Amino acid sequence: MPTEEIDEKDWDLEEWKQKYPMDYYKALRILSEASNGVVATEIFKAIYQITRLHVPDVLFKYYSLSNDEELNKKKFQTLSEGKLFMSEIKDFNDPFDGKSFFYNPKSLEDIDRLRVHKGRLIDDFTLFIRGTCFTANGVQSMPMWAHYANNHKGFCVSYDVKENLGLKSNIFPIQYTEERLDVTTLMRKHAELICDKIDENIRRGEKITQYDDLTIIYMALLLYNVKHISWNYENEFRYFVPSNASGIPYAKAIPRAIYIGMNCEERHKKALEDIADYWDVPLYQMGMDECSEKYELVATRMRS
Repeated sequence: MPTEEIDEKDWDLEEWKQKYPMDYYKALRILSEASNGVVATEIFKAIYQITRLHVPDVLFKYYSLSNDEELNKKKFQTLSEGKLFMSEIKDFNDPFDGKSFFYNPKSLEDIDRLRVHKGRLIDDFTLFIRGTCFTANGVQSMPMWAHYANNHKGFCVSYDVKENLGLKSNIFPIQYTEERLDVTTLMRKHAELICDKIDENIRRGEKITQYDDLTIIYMALLLYNVKHISWNYENEFRYFVPSNASGIPYAKAIPRAIYIGMNCEERHKKALEDIADYWDVPLYQMGMDECSEKYELVATRMRS
């Protein structure tokens, strides 16, 4: 995270983002030094504001279409309603998602209240959130069309981040790395604080214990945005919401434009045309200029 002074008159945001890519591991090291929950919250707010600088104005989401017409209809219906399907992390295509950090339960086994649980404080952090993925690559990315739009048979939707409150507030850039982070020390610290608070409240005759230090929650929220470096071609951004949020498993997001894959079937094109008409947004057909020397996709505007 940057610490040097910046002259706002000469400041170039894109240049700054290239120089200072989001580093959640460094952010967590700063967060873990907080002396109490109030300080931790203030630090997290500052980190959050930095993440906002890394989020572009427009993001793209690729959708696959297949022979499963019931599933295709659900995707069209969700788009026509201005919604996104929010998946559980375990259903993401990478089994290592959510595994960028770990703790060793054996190091917590000597804490009385955790001994019976073999030192496990939390079994699975991913149960508390749902999410969906976007890319900043735009519609020219051939790998994205191949991998996430079923070899160009699907479609892509652009979203205006500033015009969608949920996206504006809850989307985060992905950090790519080769290393996982050991958070055992941090987990032990808060396990001890939580257990001490429970014991103290029991002595006072209080049945409910409220733990106000949200450092562990902040940790999970930040580190869910870390993936192995082999995925960096995706240039990914993630939109997360709590698992118990209103409307789950859907979240609102109004489309900005729709792009039809070059191998999309005619009946699917018609459905996308109707949706573009409904939202009054531009509709594009992706293709290739057979006479161009450039090896690239071309988006041809169809209507709106």
